[in-house]
Amino acid sequence: MRSIVLVLLTVSVLAGCGPSPPPFKPVLTINEIMTGIVDPAADVLWASVGTIITLEGREEIYPRNEEEWRVVTNATMTMMEAGNLLMIGERAVDDDEWMRMAQDFVDIGKRAMEAAASHEPQRVFDIGGEVYAACSACHERYWIEGAEG
Repeated sequence: MRSIVLVLLTVSVLAGCGPSPPPFKPVLTINEIMTGIVDPAADVLWASVGTIITLEGREEIYPRNEEEWRVVTNATMTMMEAGNLLMIGERAVDDDEWMRMAQDFVDIGKRAMEAAASHEPQRVFDIGGEVYAACSACHERYWIEGAEG
C-alpha cells in the first residue's frame, strides 16, 4: 500500500513540474480584432467569388491564377487564427457560448481555407455563407453598439 501511495505522490509531483505555458500578452481589443483582422479577411473571401448579371451578360468572378487563390487562402488563414485570438485571456467574454462560437469560427475558417485550397469557386462561395452566418449569430448575441472591447 505504501508503495502505491509513494508512486501516486511521485506521479502527481512530476506532473506539476512540466514547462509552464507561454505567456500570452493580448494587446488588441475585440473590436480591433474584428475591424482590423476579421472583417478585412472576410471581405477578401466574400469578394473572391460571385456572379454579376447585367444587360450585357453574365460575369463570373473567381480567382483566375495561383496568386489570386493564394490571396484568398491567406485571408482564410487569418480568419481561422483570429478565432483563436478571441479565446485568449480577458477577450473571452464567457466560458460558454463565446468560447463555442469562437471555436466554431476556427473550424469554419479551416473549412474556408480548405475550400480556397481546392480552387473550387462554388465551394468558396458556399463557405462564405457559413462565415456570414457565424458572424451574424455572434454579433446578434454579443454586439454592443459603440463598444470598444
